[in-house]
Amino acid sequence: MAKIYNSITELVGRTPIVEFKRLEKVLGLKGRIAGKLEYFNPAGSHKDRIALEIIEGAEARGEISPDKTTLVEFTSGNTGIALAAFAAAKGYKFKIGLQPGVSVERLKLLEAYNAEIADITPEDLAPVFEKGVEAFGPLTEKLLAGTVNGYATWQLSNPDNILAHYRHTGPEIWEDTDGAVDIFIGGVGTGGSTHGVSKYLKEKKPEVVTIITQPDPESVKNSAVEGAGDGGFHGIHAVKDENGFNAMKPDNFSAEYSDRYEYVTYAETLKAIHLVGRYEGIFLGASAGASLAVAIREALKEENEGKLIIPLLPDNGERYLSENLQRVRPELENKVTTF
Repeated sequence: MAKIYNSITELVGRTPIVEFKRLEKVLGLKGRIAGKLEYFNPAGSHKDRIALEIIEGAEARGEISPDKTTLVEFTSGNTGIALAAFAAAKGYKFKIGLQPGVSVERLKLLEAYNAEIADITPEDLAPVFEKGVEAFGPLTEKLLAGTVNGYATWQLSNPDNILAHYRHTGPEIWEDTDGAVDIFIGGVGTGGSTHGVSKYLKEKKPEVVTIITQPDPESVKNSAVEGAGDGGFHGIHAVKDENGFNAMKPDNFSAEYSDRYEYVTYAETLKAIHLVGRYEGIFLGASAGASLAVAIREALKEENEGKLIIPLLPDNGERYLSENLQRVRPELENKVTTF
């Protein structure tokens, strides 16, 4: 029987979970690592899920309509790419304000989807460096003010973000593992994925442990000193420090569904990316590499022998080739002692 889809929006979700058996053998892991490969979504990342949920939720409520509404968002890239792709597929215009440090590949993808990249001055962006996500609101409001029939998608605080992962990503993990998942690992960008997935999994199995991956503060400050001459961490930030939760915590993130917070260095991230590329034929992006690095550390522990560890892997490394993410740096990675 023929199977022809009507739109790429019908292809979102049902991404595969793959166990990294060769990696387990090479590293002598006690636990099992099975990655949720979100780059199998049609626009290439887990942000496809929230973009579609946000758009279709607003449509259902009668808040937007194709050929009339211009969607607006301020973002670092993957949410923007997903919104741009589905806006094109559904007939919306899309206007995006970009954070600093967006890779060349992501800029070109936005261009391919006919997104309008807003003109934002260095003065406009200055608060982002000082306040992080707290600065996104005023910048989004500024974009809205200059847009006819604009509709802000508000990725950091939109409950449809969480809902996408509660309705779909969490159930997929549960079903594809037959409920055998023991540890879930993810980073925090907008906060929706770790909140939504963990909420669902803990409702099904309260003993599931959720670990939040955070970039090591020294790596964020000193990536060039470490020898990493690329763009550094993309897509995740720290939400908890020694004094408790800091200013980078988005509204969508809830500590209620998180058990532990683990710092990961950029050297560990790179090593994890290159190990899984070498032994599994999978090339991950930086945020995915960070969660995989934490998963490897967990899988090496005696107390996790036989446990099933599921890291959420948001995208692949093809969006960061211009930053040489694929290049192995022995002088940096050989210093990793955690795995």
